[in-house]
Amino acid sequence: MTGPIKDDAVPSPAALLEAVLLVSSQPVSAAALRTATGLDEAGLEDGLGQLGVKYAPESSGVVLRNVAGGYQLATNPACAAAVERFREEARPTPLSSAANEVLSCALYLGPLTRGAISAVRGVNSDAVVRNLLERGLLAEVGADEESPGSPALLGVTEEFFAAAGAGSRADFPPLDSLVGDEELARVRERLGAAETPATPPAGEAEGL
Repeated sequence: MTGPIKDDAVPSPAALLEAVLLVSSQPVSAAALRTATGLDEAGLEDGLGQLGVKYAPESSGVVLRNVAGGYQLATNPACAAAVERFREEARPTPLSSAANEVLSCALYLGPLTRGAISAVRGVNSDAVVRNLLERGLLAEVGADEESPGSPALLGVTEEFFAAAGAGSRADFPPLDSLVGDEELARVRERLGAAETPATPPAGEAEGL
C-alpha cells in the first residue's frame, strides 16, 4: 500500500503540469504553464512529453491535446459514446449555415461590427451573432472608434479554435482558395460600404 505523501516531496514536472491542466476548462498556453509551475523550457518539454506518453490515445481515456495555442486534458474521442451515455445528454446542437457564415466573416475578415457582418452577408445577422456570443464562439474584442457610437468589434474566440480543432487562423485554408475573385470583390465592396457611416442593412431578423 502506498504511504502518505510527504510534505517535502518535490512533484515532477509532469505532475505539476497535470495538476494545472486538470483544473483548467480551457487550453493553457505554454507561457502560462511555465508561470504556474515555475518550470523552464526544458522542464516544460520534458513534462509534456511524459504526459503525452501517459495519456496516449491508444491506452488512455484521457488525452493531451494541443489546440487553440495551448494544452488541454480532454476525454479520448474514441470514448465519446460511453461519455455521452453516462451524461445522458444529446450532442450539442449543430451550427446552422447562417452561424457558419457569420463565423467565417469574423475569421477571415474580422474583427467586424454587427453592421459589417450583416452588410457582407446581405441580411440582418443580429440574432445569429447573439447566439454565437452566448455560445462563446464570438466575443467583443474592441470597438470601432471611427464609427458613430463606437460599435463593438467581434472576433472568433479560443473556444472557436478549440471546437474546430485548430491552433490558429493559419490552420484554415486561405480565403482566396474558397471564394472566387468576383465574389471576393463583391464581399470587399460590401465591407467597404459598411465601414463608412451609414445605416446598417434593414430586413427581417434571420432565424438561427
